Amino acid sequence: MRLQGSAVFLLLVEDEAPLAESLCAVLKAKGHRVDWVADGRIALRQLQLERYDAMILDLGLPHLDGSGVLQVLRADTAQSNYGHTQGIPVLVLSARDNSHDKVCALDAGADDYLSKPFDPDELEARLFAVLRRRLGRSGATLTWAGLRYEQAKRIFFCNEHALSVSPREHAALLSLVQAQGEPLSRQALFDRVFTEDEDVSIDTIDVLIYRLRKRLAPLNVRVQSVRGIGFYLDTSP
Repeated sequence: MRLQGSAVFLLLVEDEAPLAESLCAVLKAKGHRVDWVADGRIALRQLQLERYDAMILDLGLPHLDGSGVLQVLRADTAQSNYGHTQGIPVLVLSARDNSHDKVCALDAGADDYLSKPFDPDELEARLFAVLRRRLGRSGATLTWAGLRYEQAKRIFFCNEHALSVSPREHAALLSLVQAQGEPLSRQALFDRVFTEDEDVSIDTIDVLIYRLRKRLAPLNVRVQSVRGIGFYLDTSP
């Protein structure tokens, strides 16, 4: 997950088209990437296909409502189908503003609840608060494959030595560390590094991976690739 100051990849599940389109426009203008679906069942399928940083979830959805999505996603049996997103931070966005609905949503596994109408700036602030809580406090540390990432400093370390990387390399490497060994496809990595309004080819990811490999090779950290699947950081000696 990424925190304030970085773009995040969001799944918006909302069946009110004008609101969803407006919210997508606001979030994309802030540099975030957003996928929008209007059906609870489609949302679950989308979560199997993509690795999102967080989900904004309406309760009143067709076919499977927001509470049903939460119950499926947070169930113990969800690990096999939603292993990489089972613990995804979820902000419920709903016109239902009574205490009972809020308590039920939070009990079902929502991380926060925002009633409609809402201020987009408050929604973004709540999203990042949820991301911080999921990742840990502002000084949280992520480790994988011999690397340590200190969130407060926004710096990677290997054997106590700070790594010097470009902003793009930073975004790509952080995504790979967050994946904890699960391969990320070229498209998934591209979506996390570049925003939709940037005129770059997906082949740019191959250039980034080449540069990361050169930087990490002296540290015995390897970016491995699985043909047709994606890239991951290797933990083997």
